[in-house]
Amino acid sequence: MSLYGDPGYRLVDDQTDLIGIRTLVFSKLWQASRWPMSISDMDAEAPEPPEVSGAVILAGRQTKPAPGGLRTFWVFEGITGDGKSVTFKDRRNSLDYGFDPGFASVDIKLHPRFKTLRDKFEGFVDPSGSVIWPATYSDDVRSGLSGLGFKEAEGKLNPMFGHDQFVRMEGTYRFRYADFTLGSAMLGTNKIFETGELPGVPPSAPGRNWLKVGAPYDRRGPVFDITELYWLSGEGGWPKPIYGGITSSSGSSSGGGGLPREPYIIPA
Repeated sequence: MSLYGDPGYRLVDDQTDLIGIRTLVFSKLWQASRWPMSISDMDAEAPEPPEVSGAVILAGRQTKPAPGGLRTFWVFEGITGDGKSVTFKDRRNSLDYGFDPGFASVDIKLHPRFKTLRDKFEGFVDPSGSVIWPATYSDDVRSGLSGLGFKEAEGKLNPMFGHDQFVRMEGTYRFRYADFTLGSAMLGTNKIFETGELPGVPPSAPGRNWLKVGAPYDRRGPVFDITELYWLSGEGGWPKPIYGGITSSSGSSSGGGGLPREPYIIPA
């Protein structure tokens, strides 16, 4: 089968995501001069990519067999506009953020109510640093003679027996945006932040704070696609002697464009 005329470029897909990163897909049907042919010869005869604006760059190419010949696809990534104007969401107004909860097994001595639990359930720390809980504990229960002031000690099954660790909710807060430069994305890495200093709308975490652990990024045309990551601390926050004092690099961040904080509160 022969192709007649010169089939034009066809727009297959045009998508723009939440922060303004645009993905364009074009295709063109064409026919090789002979078949079979080597890859190098096929590459030499393949059509050139279509002309696009300076706001996107070629991110990939694919050629597939098609009725009457071959069809080549081109994928472009970037932003809308001329590539110089701000047509995307930056650190000041991005709405692309979220929290990924996780859980960790933590030494029971780090429980926020450890002293209360130890005293009530008769636990003690042995010379090796392990917490020992007896199988039963004494719970003073008033007997039928309570009117006379008598009590009897009743051994009860200790709910803490065998528990030297507890499960604590942790997690990672992520905030994604685009910018022409990396700007403050990498500032404050391995430093401590309070909830109110984070961009976007992180969940409330009373008595805890966040450690910035980096900002993975990808080049998308004229902009960087950036995601800042923050780890939630345990009760009392990350230790300042290790990570330094509270550090803010929020700069021009508006904390999610002035949106109200979400009501979700992370438990201790």
